[in-house]
Amino acid sequence: MNLLRLLVGLVLLLVVGTISAAELPVENYHNARIIFQTNVETDDYILALGSYKKISGSWRVDRPQRLSGKLARYTLELPAGHSSKNGFDFYLDQLRNFNFRELFHCKSRDCGTSNSWANNHFKIQQLYGLDQFQQYGAYEVTTADEKPFYVSLYAVQRGNKRVYLQLDILHIDKVIELGIASSPESIIKSLDASGYYVFPDLVADDGKGNTSVQIKQAHLQALVDVLTQQTDWKIALVGHDYAAVPLAQQQKDSQLYAEQLKAALQEKGVAAARLTAYGIGSLAPAGRGDRSARVEVVKIND
Repeated sequence: MNLLRLLVGLVLLLVVGTISAAELPVENYHNARIIFQTNVETDDYILALGSYKKISGSWRVDRPQRLSGKLARYTLELPAGHSSKNGFDFYLDQLRNFNFRELFHCKSRDCGTSNSWANNHFKIQQLYGLDQFQQYGAYEVTTADEKPFYVSLYAVQRGNKRVYLQLDILHIDKVIELGIASSPESIIKSLDASGYYVFPDLVADDGKGNTSVQIKQAHLQALVDVLTQQTDWKIALVGHDYAAVPLAQQQKDSQLYAEQLKAALQEKGVAAARLTAYGIGSLAPAGRGDRSARVEVVKIND
């Protein structure tokens, strides 16, 4: 009877064509075959925030983050003739429709060995493929819920040309007080590609219209690491505020948010000459999402 229910569930999922994991709906890859599917509560999920590297004779992920919450896992086989890049990009494009932040991304041999991802990390042997045809990403998706989703995405092509993809979606059960930082490489990529990066978790809203600044150390250190690597970069810290108050007050408050982030960076050793703070209130609503306020890190091109 249990087997029958499982088969019926899989058929319905394939017909509907949508994966709904903890209220984060994701469209299924067309004609992909679901190999494994689980929905469980976990208190020890390891989110990989770095590639696999050989440490003391064994392969280990260099930035593991242990999390707990509701976990939905899907292992898919893509249709013949579809590449690992096709599958990876299909799901990544959907994540971009949400409030989305890349935490880490790697591809090909920069990820380490496919054997490590398949057998050590995901523990699914079908994911063991060719190192040069693999891609991994870790992402944070925020919604109106205080607790974000964390998504792991891994795609690989095997020697027999079959392509497999792993999608893990975790809805955490408690907020990470120190924050989960993007890798410096991901922040640099964002700044190079779009010219700006939204500093995460900076402004807290108590639900009564009151805001306060909270600078989580993980996010602060990641930005410091970026500026340490990019010694010739100068950045603008641009505060935004959308409170139901006059524009002048919005601009004053948003300037304060930017100034506080600037001061925190200076305390970490970043020269004041490399930092400029601005407050523009609600004059730039694009990209607001569910935020009541935000500070953007903007790369200045001299």
